[in-house]
Amino acid sequence: MLLELSNDESRVLKDAVDSSLHTLLDEIAHADQREFKEALRQRYDRLAALQRRLEPVVESEQVYA
Repeated sequence: MLLELSNDESRVLKDAVDSSLHTLLDEIAHADQREFKEALRQRYDRLAALQRRLEPVVESEQVYA
C-alpha cells in the first residue's frame, strides 16, 4: 500500500503518532491484565516503527516561518 501525504499531513500524522505513543506508555504502566498489557505493547511497537519511518520525512522538510 502506498500513501502519499503532503508536508503538512506528514507533520500532523507524526504529531498524532507521538501523542499516541505517549498515551500508550501511560496505559501500559497502569494495565493490570497480562493479555491487555501485551496487546498495548504490540500496538506501541507498531506505532514506534511507524514513527521511525516518518522521522526522516518530517525532519528533511525545511520550514520557514
